[in-house]
Amino acid sequence: MASTRKARVPMREQIRLINECRQSGMTDADWCRENDIAVSTFYNWVSRCRKAAADQVPPPNYGHLDVPRPKQDVVPIDIVPDCIPELQELSC
Repeated sequence: MASTRKARVPMREQIRLINECRQSGMTDADWCRENDIAVSTFYNWVSRCRKAAADQVPPPNYGHLDVPRPKQDVVPIDIVPDCIPELQELSC
């Protein structure tokens, strides 16, 4: 029994084919049928290419500043009630 497996398509070629499909104006399924590519294979290519592209994106560098934040002064305050009970007759 002969193998019906097709040759592996390099990722660069997969990207070219994905772009060709997306720019064709056809649905993915119609384009795949017309180009003799299994829809499941096409979507596997899309998934792998997205993952490969995501792995190449550098991590964000925000939140890791070496600049020290200035220390804020703490100023104590006394909280005094508006009305002092002993002086209630005079001040309230």
